[in-house]
Amino acid sequence: MDKKNLTEYASLLLDAALYRCGNIADAQDLVQDTMLAALTAMAKKPLNDPKAWLMTVLNRKYYDMLRRKYNKPTVSFEVTEDISDGGGLYETVERSEEAEEIRRCLAYLTVLYREVMVRYYMHGEKVKDIAASLGISENTVKSRLDAGRKRIGKEFAMENYSKQSYEPENLMMSCSGRTGLSTEPFSLVRDNKIAMNLLILAYEKPVTVTELAKAIGIATAYIEPVIDKLVNGELLKYVGDKVYTDFIIYSPDDRTVSVPLEKQLADKLYRDVWEIMDKGLNELHGCDFYKRQTESKQAKLDSFWAVRTLNHVVNKVRDEFCNDYMRFEEYPDRPNGGKWIAMGSRHPANYNYGNTEFDHGKYYISGEACSVCTADSGGKNLDLTLCEYSTLLGSANLGMRDILKRRMTDVEIGQMLYAIHSGREEQLPLINAGCFENFDKFIELRYLAKEGEKVVCDVPVITDKERYELYELSEKYDNIISEKFHDDLVKLMVNPVKLPPHLKSVPEFQRYMYCCSTVSMRIVKNALDNGLFPKCADYPAPAVLLSVKE
Repeated sequence: MDKKNLTEYASLLLDAALYRCGNIADAQDLVQDTMLAALTAMAKKPLNDPKAWLMTVLNRKYYDMLRRKYNKPTVSFEVTEDISDGGGLYETVERSEEAEEIRRCLAYLTVLYREVMVRYYMHGEKVKDIAASLGISENTVKSRLDAGRKRIGKEFAMENYSKQSYEPENLMMSCSGRTGLSTEPFSLVRDNKIAMNLLILAYEKPVTVTELAKAIGIATAYIEPVIDKLVNGELLKYVGDKVYTDFIIYSPDDRTVSVPLEKQLADKLYRDVWEIMDKGLNELHGCDFYKRQTESKQAKLDSFWAVRTLNHVVNKVRDEFCNDYMRFEEYPDRPNGGKWIAMGSRHPANYNYGNTEFDHGKYYISGEACSVCTADSGGKNLDLTLCEYSTLLGSANLGMRDILKRRMTDVEIGQMLYAIHSGREEQLPLINAGCFENFDKFIELRYLAKEGEKVVCDVPVITDKERYELYELSEKYDNIISEKFHDDLVKLMVNPVKLPPHLKSVPEFQRYMYCCSTVSMRIVKNALDNGLFPKCADYPAPAVLLSVKE
């Protein structure tokens, strides 16, 4: 073919270019570049199949144009003819310089479309064979192939990764209620950056699995099992073909917006509040179950009573703003025996945990966590309840025992404490062989202590009846304090968290949690610093007790 005959293909090339570009200016530039390339090639040797050569060059020039335009890898997956019964495009795809880009784009399709696309285009299977293998009709195969091509063309003309693909955030989980047997919801997310960032990405609005794959920069086939786990664990929820995160996620701003108000109020009220708290503590000190404890265990009962009382004071006022107050019995039943409502706090990548916001975090109070288990005592079965708060007075970390050398469940920790308390150390290897490796950490946390060479239980152990006696005394004084300082505490409830409009399952109290999350422990800290709470001044004095019921 000579240069004169080249012009007869101009109309064909312009039509093809218009189909790709969608506008005449880009199409004309594309044809011009193709013609120039042809003239350069023909100066060296004749073109044996000019039509095929010109269309190949036009396609490559089109991809080059898109790369220049978007500065990102781009792919056009097009088959304009009807789908035939044979998968004869396999060789073409394998030869093409865009093969890797096509494979990458296929990776982001959901399994519904990805499977037929891979079988047909990458493995060359016939439509009828794909249909027989998957147990679907040939028309269904063809429609999925068509839909898959359109999705690639529509969604992957330009990549749109989010910062989660290169700068993953951290999501710290917590919950209200009872964890599952495998510490769900913590175990659904623990140490899994992919799960954390999928939950963050699906929080503001429902998104498709493909959109999540694009945003996080991981092929759909690899995130689908993670999404299935989160859906089955009831952290993600489907709506149509989209998923969304079905619990509240707090941002750094959510956690800190009320801190100045809380600090101001604690500084103003702590002496008047502690005058009432002192009367309650004196009553506690007169209880028989308190008198029989060692001084170290008495400090933990002081800590537990004070934290519980002040926490209930604040929560009573907070709950006045919540129309949907939920008792524990109303919490949803979860898989694997759980009964919880999840919460998450997001932290940016490379977050400075020594900054001001995290410093405020030391004043937060976890909800009272109760882990129930049974223990053998000389042939008798006992019901044990390990009750804990995690506060600046001492870390409980119930449900998240990652600080231990060997992982132990909450049940095993309760059983270990009671076995040591009752002098039945021979049971420890049966409870968990890791008990002995963790002794140093439990001593550091002051759950255990050393008397000479002997390790002893340093958690107060009381009967179930005595625990409820402590609760009644706590309630007596939280009623007095909440009534007296009600109007002051109401002033904190001005910055509830705004939820995404689609998120309907979040109870109202979670929106108000960070309006008043630090004021109780700020009062305690002021009391400690000013000599008003002497027994807990030498902390850690964790707010913990173990109750026993025969």
